[in-house]
Amino acid sequence: MSKNLKNKLARLQELLQATGKAAVAFSGGVDSTLLLRVACNTLGPENVTALQAVSGLIPEQDQIKTKRLVTAPENGIHCSYQIVPVQPLHWPEFVVNSEQRCYFCKNRIYGALHAAMSQGGHCPTPDPSPRFTCLLDGTNTDDLQEHRPGLQAIQELSVGTPLAQAGLNKKDIRSLARKLGLTNWNQPSNSCLATRIPVHQKITRVLLERIAQAEEFLQEKGFIGCRVRPGQDTVSVQVMTNDLGRFLAESSRLEITQHLATLGFDNIFLESEGRDKF
Repeated sequence: MSKNLKNKLARLQELLQATGKAAVAFSGGVDSTLLLRVACNTLGPENVTALQAVSGLIPEQDQIKTKRLVTAPENGIHCSYQIVPVQPLHWPEFVVNSEQRCYFCKNRIYGALHAAMSQGGHCPTPDPSPRFTCLLDGTNTDDLQEHRPGLQAIQELSVGTPLAQAGLNKKDIRSLARKLGLTNWNQPSNSCLATRIPVHQKITRVLLERIAQAEEFLQEKGFIGCRVRPGQDTVSVQVMTNDLGRFLAESSRLEITQHLATLGFDNIFLESEGRDKF
């Protein structure tokens, strides 16, 4: 490990130590997984909890995988874990899908996580002291360079962002995650299904389910990290850069287009610029 990365890790540990007891907004991505792992190592697992917001915005298989990162007998993180149900499709400001959708969503979801913290959640051992002192989020320095309306909600709700405060970028996080033996260290970045839907196109349960089914099919065919983005009359598919050739192969293309058509997706286009894991 480089001296620079060691210094960033030490800074992260200092920031976590100052929290005393912490809840982590846990999505199952490499950022929040690393944050949860280092928090448990620093504070002790009895002083940390993972709060997973569960909704129709995340495929059910991904929700199961996220839970396993904490609870798996062999290599789970093994701290307190709590599911927090949320229902974005009941939020008018979310369904309308404006440019501020992510802000409204983060505000509601993190508000629900704060409420779960105040209720105490599940505590594995008797403890008369307050269960949590703060809510932490896996934002990193690369996120701060992008247009992310949700960051405003994070700031307004005083959610801690220790990875960013410690100067950790995505490359740093993957490197540390690998050294700490996290199974998802090289997992492609992910986002909720609503990010696939163009701004101002209404978000519906049916559309979210169709997107989830399409991406699940593609992943079963080996296109891990794919994206399916519906438009008004077309749908675009984005795969990892190293999967572009395989997608364009005649046999793959025919099977994929036929299956997506059964889901109601016609006029399918492949985005020429593939995704990169890192």
